[in-house]
Amino acid sequence: MRHPCDLSPSREVERPEYYGNPAGLTEDIDVVRAIYDAFAVRDLDLMLAFVDPDCEIHLVGTARKAGRTEPYRGHAGMREYFADVERVWDDLTLHAEDFRVIPGSVIVMGHVTGTTGGEPVRRSAIWTWRIRDGRAVHVKVADMGDRRE
Repeated sequence: MRHPCDLSPSREVERPEYYGNPAGLTEDIDVVRAIYDAFAVRDLDLMLAFVDPDCEIHLVGTARKAGRTEPYRGHAGMREYFADVERVWDDLTLHAEDFRVIPGSVIVMGHVTGTTGGEPVRRSAIWTWRIRDGRAVHVKVADMGDRRE
């Protein structure tokens, strides 16, 4: 039995579709979901349709493994990111689990699983996206540490 003041999340509680999005802003979430979907199938051209040509891309986990110190920039940077993913990861999956939105920004909580150099990786992550005119103009990931199951 749960304590009456226990505020921990329960898997028994169903969340409405608009959870984390009380204003009902769906367009920005749709853009970010489309980017994750494109990445999952490694469709660069599809992803670029949702990324601004001047986007600033701070995906430090892959960048660091590839020896980069600067963010990826624009469509050319997204191409470099895809090439770096292919080069430094044996496999990489982004698990975008919880989307929150305010006008112009989407926060995504989730985790990353993969293998690099034969070593498994499982990290919690928070991605912060800025969206303008239906395209991502900025993304930054925060590595929240090892993910426990």
